[in-house]
Amino acid sequence: MTETDAEARPLRIVIVDDMLPNALLAEAVLNRLGRVQVDIHDDPNLGLEACLQAPPDLILLDLVMPGLDGLTFLHRFRSAMGEDFIPVIMVTGDPKERTLAEAMAIGATDFLRKPWNETELEARARNMLSLRRSHLALRRKTEELRLLATTDSLTGVLNRRAFGAAVDAELDRTRRYDRSACLMMLDIDFFKKINDTYDHAMGDEALRVFASHCQSQLREVDLFGRLGGEEFAGFLPETSSEEALVVANRLRMALKTRAVVDGSRTVFMTVSIGLAQIGIGDTLDDLLRRADDALYLSKKDGRDRVTLAPYTQVR
Repeated sequence: MTETDAEARPLRIVIVDDMLPNALLAEAVLNRLGRVQVDIHDDPNLGLEACLQAPPDLILLDLVMPGLDGLTFLHRFRSAMGEDFIPVIMVTGDPKERTLAEAMAIGATDFLRKPWNETELEARARNMLSLRRSHLALRRKTEELRLLATTDSLTGVLNRRAFGAAVDAELDRTRRYDRSACLMMLDIDFFKKINDTYDHAMGDEALRVFASHCQSQLREVDLFGRLGGEEFAGFLPETSSEEALVVANRLRMALKTRAVVDGSRTVFMTVSIGLAQIGIGDTLDDLLRRADDALYLSKKDGRDRVTLAPYTQVR
């Protein structure tokens, strides 16, 4: 969920209290905050299940409840949520400081003593929701920065650096378990002609369509990235050279029917592909070099074809 999502929808508050009259009084106070949705659970076990299935933005949690006390509820909830910040206000009539310290140590964000004051409840809840909004905004910014660092801004696929890091990790796993894998390099045929005949806007759209097409032809476990210009690469784990040839040729043939449309203009593309199967001791640079050599042969021999390194040609 992004900051925009949080602003567009009511924030959800869950009250978990086995004493329904108390929960209803708290609900009336919390509704004063505006743009909130308040849910009540007087069964703590069902309340925990609901919070785990659809994490709210704030929990008002009673400490003493039969069947599942507030501390156990809080421990289980925090363990399941991991790093996601969801504020929890613990409501307690226990005057012992040790109990409050234990609640804070487990993950309570704030606490409210019984009998609580309406103004205090409203103020504390408002403050907790403000913290929740700040957390969501920070998470959104962090995700944006991650995408900027790992994603090609034009096509949305992995950039060269992120693709290399991901493939290096896969190569370690492939070598550790002695599995097969293949790397393919792809180059859009006569891409410069598209830019020269039309313009860069059409060229950019061609790159986006091509990247989307390739991803649609690959599995979720496969890696795909843009190396630069019109050159892309894919890594196919758990894939033999024979299987990779089938994938590459299916991708190549299907591309011929994929139109690039920009206004009234339509362009069709073809692609040349070079394949390399991982060998003993191969690094990513080794695979890229051998796949690039095979790609050169595909282009030299007429384009719109797949070549398997060292020189197994498939039409």
